[in-house]
Amino acid sequence: MCGIAAVFSSSDNGSNPRGLEATLLHMLGAIRHRGDAYNFAERLVYGSAALGTNRLAIVDRDQAKQPIVDPATGRVIVMNGEIYNHRELRIELLRRGCTFQTSSDTEVVLQSFIAWGPACLNRLDGIFAFVIYDPKTGDCFAARDHIGIKPLYYSEGDELVCFASERKCFLGLDMTTQELLPGSYWQNGNVERYVTFEASPDFGMKHDAAIEDCRQRLEDAVRKQVATDLPVAVIFSGGLDSTIVLHLAKKFHGDVTAFSIGTNDSADLAFARRFCAEKGIPHVVTEFHHAQINRNIRNSIFNGEFFEPVDISDMLTMAAVYAAVRANGFKVALSGDGSDEIFAGYDLFKTAVDPYGLSTYRLNNLYRTDLQRTDRSSMANSIECRVPFLDRAVIELAMSLPFDMKVRNGVEKYVLREAFRSDIPSYMIDRPKIRMPEGIGIHDQIFNALADIQTSDVVLPDINIDGPQLRNALMLFLEFGYTAPTERYKKLGTDYFKGGYFKFDELTEKRST
Repeated sequence: MCGIAAVFSSSDNGSNPRGLEATLLHMLGAIRHRGDAYNFAERLVYGSAALGTNRLAIVDRDQAKQPIVDPATGRVIVMNGEIYNHRELRIELLRRGCTFQTSSDTEVVLQSFIAWGPACLNRLDGIFAFVIYDPKTGDCFAARDHIGIKPLYYSEGDELVCFASERKCFLGLDMTTQELLPGSYWQNGNVERYVTFEASPDFGMKHDAAIEDCRQRLEDAVRKQVATDLPVAVIFSGGLDSTIVLHLAKKFHGDVTAFSIGTNDSADLAFARRFCAEKGIPHVVTEFHHAQINRNIRNSIFNGEFFEPVDISDMLTMAAVYAAVRANGFKVALSGDGSDEIFAGYDLFKTAVDPYGLSTYRLNNLYRTDLQRTDRSSMANSIECRVPFLDRAVIELAMSLPFDMKVRNGVEKYVLREAFRSDIPSYMIDRPKIRMPEGIGIHDQIFNALADIQTSDVVLPDINIDGPQLRNALMLFLEFGYTAPTERYKKLGTDYFKGGYFKFDELTEKRST
């Protein structure tokens, strides 16, 4: 796992290698947190290109430095991610006559592209964003994983084409940035989609078979995601999703620790402590201090690169958990993100006119909401977070489920609960969904603080600013230099309901009395 950046000259006025390297170092310096301190700004500079990484060494930690060059073709790669089936692909590529210099998954991706071209993307099982450059031809290829777990941004100008892992890499460079969409690749200026996900219910699916298939696919997802010799942390809220992930991680790995956050009287924390105590799982609890809120709101907006109040609230709390993960010597973590979107965990699904359309939208919007928060909060602390519920095989099953296998008799995530009912105590398997701020005991204190924050006057874009929390957060977002958004990342009726998740009306009323 890494922070990556790449800079290519698009000018006909001749190359400037020193200028390219300076731009690259500026970009990598903005995301130094994404790698180990001793792997900062590893780079290669060509006449018309510069590529580099801040590497967080996990696979082949001693030898697999990036960028990696193929000796036969000269092609070079930088990658942020993990390929879970790299060993199987390596065997197939060896049979084709490929040779390898390292044991890294990054080199497997490079050889896969050389062997199969863009078609290699559907062979990769993992989370990734990478850039491949051919110095002989000047060709460039960049790609992002199936659902956008790992980020990739780019800028195309008259002089330079640039790629990087975070938006903040482009601050101060006077560049207009775009995000490469999930399941897409960029090749010499053209963008193509190689995979999409849409709810398509199989109404002939058998009840028992669906439950068993759900269990098996999640077991497979966690098994391959904990296949490391490093200890594994699990972000454990005490809710259903993280309980399943923790249970399976413990089943398939010998060194697993749960990490939770909350106040002393928080509901989630009480359940988390009970479960870990009964199962003998090491448990690290970070106490949430209310003084953190005002101090860290600005950090959450800058580090998270977003302006939606819910994302800021989640970023603020989760960054504290990942800081504890790092402080305890971990590099790899698992979380339960994505389950609510694909297994209908939110109340919005119960009243939706088109729950299948809602699930399609929520899943495909994750890359700029929950997944962005997970990536930024974990990588800000040099932690690689893996998300088993968003394994491609799990997504494909979930999106094929009839809705009554997701919500039954008013109970959400029916098939998921039944898949693990025999393994997990009923007090956890039957827990209702609780909004995270309430679950960890902070309620709406972050939203209150956002409403009270002092900001300068900034001209705001017209994007349905429906409360002081969003207005103030957006002002700070723009003050940091991020490009003004053209739309909300979360929308009324699909991401939240008025007076519900955000509780803007209620908060405004309380503040005016």
